[in-house]
Amino acid sequence: MRTMSLLFMVLLLVGVVLVLGGGSYAVRRIIASLEERLAAGRVPDIDPSERPEPQVGGYVPGPRNPEDLPPSLRARVRNLVSLDRTEEAVRIVSERVDVDEERARGIVADLGGGSGPGRALDA
Repeated sequence: MRTMSLLFMVLLLVGVVLVLGGGSYAVRRIIASLEERLAAGRVPDIDPSERPEPQVGGYVPGPRNPEDLPPSLRARVRNLVSLDRTEEAVRIVSERVDVDEERARGIVADLGGGSGPGRALDA
């Protein structure tokens, strides 16, 4: 029993050494390739006109106004607000646009704020 455990541990150690050695070899090849490119004066192809939008602190802001929402979502939210289902509209905006509830309430308020014909179904 001890012989099998010792044999297993030796095989495991050999496997670990092979994996670490292979990873080290791959990293050295990548670094050597990058150094050759830099020495030859080749730089990565980056178009300076294609800059990403600036972000502050790693936070990706949600839409700032209702016009940033997809038209189908705007129409659905307006319809829900006209049916006095504001909480459902807030939940849908919050889920679909991935914003917090406070921002979703602001967006819903901006969408349903007096523009339009009012209630859709008056009985």
